[in-house]
Amino acid sequence: MSKKITFLILSGPTKEYIDPVRYISNESSGKMGNALAQAVLKKGYEIIFISGPVNIYPKNVRLIKVTTALEMFKEVKSIFKKTDVTIGVAAVTDYRPFKTYKHKIKKNTLTSSIELKQNPDIIRYCGKNKKNQVVVGFALETEHLVNNAKTKLKNKNLDLIVANGTESFGADNTTVKIISADVVLEIKNKNKKIIARKIINETIRIFKNIKSGKNISQRV
Repeated sequence: MSKKITFLILSGPTKEYIDPVRYISNESSGKMGNALAQAVLKKGYEIIFISGPVNIYPKNVRLIKVTTALEMFKEVKSIFKKTDVTIGVAAVTDYRPFKTYKHKIKKNTLTSSIELKQNPDIIRYCGKNKKNQVVVGFALETEHLVNNAKTKLKNKNLDLIVANGTESFGADNTTVKIISADVVLEIKNKNKKIIARKIINETIRIFKNIKSGKNISQRV
């Protein structure tokens, strides 16, 4: 029997705290990450699931809960080489406060600006350090969806990227474009469970192509 494929799925948002009650984050619900996990489990593969704070977590996975981008990055660096497929659906916050305050900042002492520094690009790290592995990214865009996603696909050395708009946040149904080196496939207004199965099927095909020495992904 061939070795089971081990998936690393990054899901949910990250929270970057300014003080104990204020933070920088986004509206990611974790629904797509959960749907991807369910699709992988139905295939009988193993999952390491790293998630930021959400209200839903998949069962029957190795679950690692994190809060910040740096926490997620630390876990990824310790696990990545042991996995076959990494899917970065997490909406990692791009920036964090340069300084985090131990106590709540009083309103009358708040300034009009907060100094920020950039968080690590976790999925780019995976793409640049992969060895016979598949790395899948997600691109949330408000304009030039396909062109921006293709640029990320190339610059981050990804095998597949899934592009969607802000309407995906928190929704059960969404529209995405699944993009590889030679294919752009649009899936319109479908449940995330259906989309997840399409993504996983294509990801597995790409992985098998790599293992067999092929480098051109097949159509979804």
